[in-house]
Amino acid sequence: MAAKEIVCAICGFKNPGTAARCVSCGARLDAGTIDPLDEEAQGRRYQQHAFTWKWAFVAFGINVVLQAIVLVLLPAVLSDVYDPQGTPGMLLSAAIWFVGGIITGLLSPGRTFYEPAVGAFMASIPTVAWLIHIDELYDIPAPLYVIGGLVGVMVTLFGALLGERIQMGMRGPAARTR
Repeated sequence: MAAKEIVCAICGFKNPGTAARCVSCGARLDAGTIDPLDEEAQGRRYQQHAFTWKWAFVAFGINVVLQAIVLVLLPAVLSDVYDPQGTPGMLLSAAIWFVGGIITGLLSPGRTFYEPAVGAFMASIPTVAWLIHIDELYDIPAPLYVIGGLVGVMVTLFGALLGERIQMGMRGPAARTR
């Protein structure tokens, strides 16, 4: 026999006894499966609790090494076919910062979202200086390099979030609510 009303454990709305989801908030109405504390824990799982400079410097190191490979070493080795100046150099840099954010998110033991962005910001200074230094053919104004560096920092946040989500998936469902 179905209950006349099912009260949603999330929002408290009184739903018909035949409803599978809350009419008000859309939460599942399976009896005994929704615990508001679990919902709060899941909501907090992507929040960073503290900033750690160690991981900002790790992110800086990762980004500088990747930038050195792509913007300095590869052009020296492949000088006839590869020359990342101007806009192509900035686009490559943004992609590198995204990858650096993913790597930092994967390596860091806790939730680190801001550290990779700070590391990318620190790495953007020598990167932009290098790109301004080498631009001969694709001359773009210096403020556009700065804007490109800031866009790269924002892209790093997305990379860090993706890296954290991958890391949480590798740890299994029990570690996700911590």
